[in-house]
Amino acid sequence: MDGTGDYYQCLVPKQLRKNIIFQAHDCILSGHLGSKRTAQKLLQKYYWYNLKEEVNNYIMRCDICEANKFPQKKPKAPLGSLLTGAPLDCLATDILGPLPTTPRNNKYVLVVTDHFTKWVEIFPVPNQNAETCASVILNEVIARFGSPLSIHSDQGRNYESNIFKELCRMLEVRKTRTSSKNPKGNAVAERFNKTLVRMIKAYLRGQQENWDLNLGCLASAYRSTVHASTGMTSKFAYARTRSQDPSRISIWKYDQIYSTGHHLIWRICRLP
Repeated sequence: MDGTGDYYQCLVPKQLRKNIIFQAHDCILSGHLGSKRTAQKLLQKYYWYNLKEEVNNYIMRCDICEANKFPQKKPKAPLGSLLTGAPLDCLATDILGPLPTTPRNNKYVLVVTDHFTKWVEIFPVPNQNAETCASVILNEVIARFGSPLSIHSDQGRNYESNIFKELCRMLEVRKTRTSSKNPKGNAVAERFNKTLVRMIKAYLRGQQENWDLNLGCLASAYRSTVHASTGMTSKFAYARTRSQDPSRISIWKYDQIYSTGHHLIWRICRLP
């Protein structure tokens, strides 16, 4: 990307296109993501006539994607969303599992997503106890990225425990939760869970006991794709906005915040 926000694209000859699509879709750092995300990823570097159509046709013929595709559901009325104005304003967390127990005794996946940039962190864990969740979030997320203003989760016993409440109290983090029996109240984490399950299945290839070995690569693949709500990758969004709020003092008035995507673009455009 140059200083104007435009991409330099390489014009790809016909004989190389299939291999480039393979690298952007099938390899371990690509994650077998859908046609829209794969095409957006390719367009950051390459161009050819009917690129999106070729990517769509390629993925429609992908046996692994077809086998792990989720059935379409009937549309429902949209839910409201949590308003955020900067990275770490709100972290969404959830537990995925149980999955087949690995030789490293891992059975669950702890998912943490930043609401503003859509940056994801995923960790294999042996259980979903409150002690485990609190320890991973403290040592692997907060210690690396900083303390969030709020943490959002479902009403699982691990997140409603005294241990987790004490963690939030010590760090002065506001704890929010979904309403009872409404997992869609944590939609950011739930949507990623579905994507992660499909990515894991796509790379198991009969090795279910080793699903925990490449979670870091799958997370990197997801961070490298353009997110629909922000219009950019979470890697780019986090790198360009994180340094703007070193004091972590929230000065945004929620009734004046635009949608996350428009507000994020506005912040980045103001950078020198």
